[in-house]
Amino acid sequence: MPSQLLMIIENSLHLPGLGMLAMSRRHQQSLRRFPIHANLEVEIRFSNDEALTVPASVEELQRPADDAETDQQADYVLLIESDSVGELPIGTAVWLSQTWADIYNL
Repeated sequence: MPSQLLMIIENSLHLPGLGMLAMSRRHQQSLRRFPIHANLEVEIRFSNDEALTVPASVEELQRPADDAETDQQADYVLLIESDSVGELPIGTAVWLSQTWADIYNL
């Protein structure tokens, strides 16, 4: 089944009890196509050709601004909601199936 590249992971952070937060500044526009808290099912493709399909949601990450007068836009990130995901190395690809793209009319 065809799929769309959602992001290439640039950074990740484990959030105990929630899952893994996957971040990519380069793929902000890809994530911004979804509403905040959008539920997805994504395929994580590791560099060793292993793949794992897991639930995820699009979330907003607000960082404190260095300058209080700066209007800093929040980053969109992907919260991977699965205990089966261990470390997410930089460069790991996250794909969205065409089925899920169709649900969000992409």
